[in-house]
Amino acid sequence: MKRQAVLVTRPEPGLTGTLEDVRRLGWSAIACPMLDVRAYAPIAVRECVAVAITSANALVALQDWPRDQRIVTVGSSTAARARDMGFQWVEAADGDARSLAAYCHSHDLTGPSLLLACGEGYGLDLAEELNASRVSAYGVTKNVRLADAAREALLRHQVEAVVFYSGKTADAFMEALEEQDRKSLSGVRALCLSEAIAARLTEKDWRAVEWPDPLERLGPY
Repeated sequence: MKRQAVLVTRPEPGLTGTLEDVRRLGWSAIACPMLDVRAYAPIAVRECVAVAITSANALVALQDWPRDQRIVTVGSSTAARARDMGFQWVEAADGDARSLAAYCHSHDLTGPSLLLACGEGYGLDLAEELNASRVSAYGVTKNVRLADAAREALLRHQVEAVVFYSGKTADAFMEALEEQDRKSLSGVRALCLSEAIAARLTEKDWRAVEWPDPLERLGPY
């Protein structure tokens, strides 16, 4: 039987849209979010040269900010969400923390006047590298079990691919696997947003570990 299921591991925002994109390609998309995200109180408006965003989850904390504030996002999808919120000066890096750091360096966006908005416990190395001010915009908890539908599809060898949009979701997914689940990965492709995410996976566990652009690599069913 041909494999036709794709597990989507990202949390909201992003989960629903990615499930829809996968289904438009003709695959059977299964929600398997590996992180629970809790929004914190909105960030108080302050003077800063720019706000750097490592995840779309941080954007809700900027709801009170003026829409002419300069926003630098980790990638194009987060930039699109910022523009949807009405922000007018939005720039995007190439999809991961490494590219965000490079973008900020190349545009002279470093020092305490740069505000880094990220998840609790995230972005510590990035803030240090950029010498930026840092604020926690949301909290994250790993899910310790796969969604029932996802695990069932995996054990029945129905899964073609698992898509990963962050290193944390990749870590949480692997930690949640039982021994039998891990053995089922041998016929599955891991499709990652970036090389940095792919590097967190052990290639021998998978049929293939590929990057970037998970949906482009997945292709139509």
